[in-house]
Amino acid sequence: MENEKKASLINIAVITGKLMLITCTVAILLAVINLFTQPIIDKNESAAKNAAVMELFPQATEITPLSDSLTLEMPKDVSEVYAVYKAGALLGYCVDGQSMGFSDYVAMMVGVSAQNTVTGIRVLSISDTPGIGQNAAEQDYLDSYIELSYPVSFDFGNDVQHADAISGATYSSRAILNGVNTALEFCAALGTQQKDTTADPTPIDTENSAETETQPPVTETEQNTEMSEQ
Repeated sequence: MENEKKASLINIAVITGKLMLITCTVAILLAVINLFTQPIIDKNESAAKNAAVMELFPQATEITPLSDSLTLEMPKDVSEVYAVYKAGALLGYCVDGQSMGFSDYVAMMVGVSAQNTVTGIRVLSISDTPGIGQNAAEQDYLDSYIELSYPVSFDFGNDVQHADAISGATYSSRAILNGVNTALEFCAALGTQQKDTTADPTPIDTENSAETETQPPVTETEQNTEMSEQ
């Protein structure tokens, strides 16, 4: 009996050791694969985002990410904001963000003009129900937001810009709506901050001021002389 117990324990130990070895091997292989594939994935994602920016601002000649230089705190659902220029002139911003849909987050790029209106929207990823929720990612629907300004609402009112929700895709439609409002509100604050920080104060001419203060008074004799010369 004791020999059988020892043999059984040894078998269990051997099987456990093999399973641990297989698990470690798989983990190492996954880490190595990720090491080589992650840069490719990041590069493809970056290329897709740059392509989205160029679609929203076809005339752009310069795209500058701002997240590392901002003093303004970005909203939690925004991962990056790009300033878009043409020959040094600001065209607007592209906001790379996400908003909760029906089953998962909807990733999108929202273009906002320098006048704080929507220039366009590109959905980068959506996993909601095909044929229903994913209808909110159709370009015809996204284009209905163009030229709208903050705030945008599904309701009608004097103080809001109206957008339509897609029947049967309320959650997905609201994800787009929320992403647009987040982008518009943030870019409005961003534009105000940049104006405040880039405005040149009116220079004070201290040299002329000093001369005026130290200039000696004109005597009565000098005044009479000047009048006679005239």
